[in-house]
Amino acid sequence: MSNARSHRMDRDVPLLVPEVNPGHLRLLEDQDVPDGAGIITNPNCSTIGVAMVLGPLHRAFGVERVHVVTLQALSGAGMPGVPAMAIQDNVLPFIEGEEEKLESEPRKILGRLGRAGGGIDEAQLSISAQCTRVPVSDGHMAMVSIQLGERVEVEAVRAVLSDFRGLPQELGLPSAPRRPIHVLDEPTAPQPRLHRDREQGMAVSVGRVRPCPLTDVRMAILSHNTVRGAAGGALLCAELAIAEERIPGITPPVPTDDR
Repeated sequence: MSNARSHRMDRDVPLLVPEVNPGHLRLLEDQDVPDGAGIITNPNCSTIGVAMVLGPLHRAFGVERVHVVTLQALSGAGMPGVPAMAIQDNVLPFIEGEEEKLESEPRKILGRLGRAGGGIDEAQLSISAQCTRVPVSDGHMAMVSIQLGERVEVEAVRAVLSDFRGLPQELGLPSAPRRPIHVLDEPTAPQPRLHRDREQGMAVSVGRVRPCPLTDVRMAILSHNTVRGAAGGALLCAELAIAEERIPGITPPVPTDDR
């Protein structure tokens, strides 16, 4: 289970958001590795929150174009991080490599399995990303505008997101949030300090869902970058792989309501 970017876009490596594309675990069968070995990757920390929202919308209506501006927390820069004098009272409008990841990874995540050995047929959507670093400790925000494949009311978009559940919820995996997406009604939500820790940091919060004059719908997305976007997301990938009997010799976890 890897959080590193090294193999994310490899033809035979799953780039996994467990609620969105669990079927991509089948790519493990195509990997040229010893029996019982394999690589499963976690997407970029900003990609995960965006893909969690795009997944159910793409399934329900189709997604054609996405414009996203991120406001990414300091913890996403790792150690030694961003110098204090560079970020204090400031916003950094460039994060090396982030825009490229955010423009490419969702297309693989939302894509379909090709023929045996053929990898993923990427989803045909265009993504324009602008990534910034802001003086927040944890929690990545994404301000997103989405062109859907059909005209729908905003309430239909809200309903699809609110009702969304994936295979981790069906299986009762230990790290899975009960509700992957929380749609918030307050006009000032979501906010990192108030909402990043929902469901132990594993849920995505969405707010300000409203019509967009340039596309169809716009919204604000918040995810905990060091939990859902990193260690917690990788742990959930591992739990799904075990539950789907993709890791030989390890017994699937027992579903529980005590998460």
